[in-house]
Amino acid sequence: MEWGIVLKMKAEKKENNNRNSKNNFGKKNKPYDTVRVTSIARKINLNNVGRMFLAYIGMDMLVLLILAAIFVIGMDLQMTGNFSISYNREFFYNRDLWKVRYTVSDTANNILYQVPIGIWLGLLRIGGVVVLVAQIFDLITMAFSGTAQVRRELRPLNQIAARAQELSQIAFDETKYHSLEDAITNLKVEAMENGIHMHDKDLQGIETALNGLLERIRVSYKQQTQFVSDASHELRTPIAVIQGYVNMLDRWGKEDTAILEESIEAIKNESNHMQKLVEQLLFLARGDSNRQNLDMKIHGLNSIMREVYEESLMIDEKHRYRFEESGVVQVYGDSDMLKQSARILIDNAAKYTKQGEEILIRVGAWRDGAPFYGIQDNGIGMSQEDVAHAFDRFYRADSVRNSKTGGTGLGLSIAKWIVDKHQGYYDIVSREGLGTRFSVVFPNADGLHP
Repeated sequence: MEWGIVLKMKAEKKENNNRNSKNNFGKKNKPYDTVRVTSIARKINLNNVGRMFLAYIGMDMLVLLILAAIFVIGMDLQMTGNFSISYNREFFYNRDLWKVRYTVSDTANNILYQVPIGIWLGLLRIGGVVVLVAQIFDLITMAFSGTAQVRRELRPLNQIAARAQELSQIAFDETKYHSLEDAITNLKVEAMENGIHMHDKDLQGIETALNGLLERIRVSYKQQTQFVSDASHELRTPIAVIQGYVNMLDRWGKEDTAILEESIEAIKNESNHMQKLVEQLLFLARGDSNRQNLDMKIHGLNSIMREVYEESLMIDEKHRYRFEESGVVQVYGDSDMLKQSARILIDNAAKYTKQGEEILIRVGAWRDGAPFYGIQDNGIGMSQEDVAHAFDRFYRADSVRNSKTGGTGLGLSIAKWIVDKHQGYYDIVSREGLGTRFSVVFPNADGLHP
C-alpha cells in the first residue's frame, strides 16, 4: 500500500514537472528569441566598432604622412628651390615643443636652412587632440547605441523567423490533403477541363497551380489527339487508293496493259504522297520534342534566296520567276532551314497560280530595318478566315480541298515552325482572285548572334 502511494506521488510530481516545463517553455520562448537576437546584434556591433577603430587609426596615420611629406617638400622648394632625398634633416628639441627647430644640410654638412617649426607642431598637436577626442566619442557612441540600431535592422528577419515558428506550430489537418489526393486520383482526362475545386482557402494556392498544369496538359493532349486523328485520316486516303488499284490489278491488270499502266502510275503517285506526308510528320514530331537541331550562323539572306530562286527556275518551267534584292541583308539562322521555309512558300504559290503567271521573290529590309524575304503570287488568293488558319496543321481551304494539287496541309505548319525557331514572324496580305504575298521578317542579326 505504501509502495503504491509512493509510486503515485512520484508520477504526479513528474507530471507536474512536465506541465510546468511546458508552460515555462511557452513563456520563455519569446524572451529567449529576444536575448538571442540581442546577442547577435551585440556581436555585429562590436565587430563594426572594431573595424571603425582600425579605420580611424589608418586614416590618422595616412593624414600624418601626407602632412609630413607636404611640409618637407614644400620647405625644400621654398628655401633652396630644389628637393633632394639626400639632404640631412634634423630636429632640435629642448623639452619645449614650441621651440623646435628644423635644420636641413647637404651631404657636406653645410647648413642649407634652419627654421623654427615649434608653433606649427603645437597647433598640429592641438588639432590632433581635437580629432582624436571626436573619434573616441564617435566610437563610444557607436558602442552603446549601435546594438539597438543593428536590432532595428534585423527586425524584419526576426519577424520572418517568428512567423515561420508560428506556421510550424499550426495543427496539420491530414484530411484536407487526403481529399486533394483523392480528387487528383479520380480525375479523368475528359473532365480535365473542369479542374480541381476543393473550396478550401488553405488549398487555394495549390488548386490554382494544379489547375494551370492540368489546363496545359489538356491542351497538349487535345493537340496530340487531333494530330494523330488528322494524320490517320490523311494516310487512310492514299492507302485506300493503293489497295483499290492493287485489287484492280489482281482482277484485270494482268492481261490489260492500260489498266496495268494506270495502276502503276497511281500507286507510284500515292506512294510518293505518303512518303512526303510521313517525312513532314516526322519533321514536326522532332520539332515538337525539341530534337530538331539548328546550325545558327550569320548568313547573307540575298545569297540564300538567290539559290532558292535558281532552283525554282530549273524545277518549275510552268511559271515565270523574278528575283529582287536590296543592299546587303544579313540574317542569323540555319541556312538549310531558311531555304526549306522559302521552298515551301514558293511551292505553295506555284500550286495555286496559273501557268505562265509570275512569282516574285524579294529580299530587303522591313519597315523597322529588320531583314525579310517575301514570296508574292498572282494566284487564287485566300479569304480572311483562311489566312487566320493558314498555318494550322492539315488545314486546307474549302476552295482547294478537293483539287489535285497534292498538298498535305503540313507545309505551311513546317514553314511557321522554322520561322518561329528563328524568332521571326509572318506578314500575310491576300485577296481572293488577286493573289497572296507572304513576308517573312527576322530579327536583326547583330542583336542575336553570340
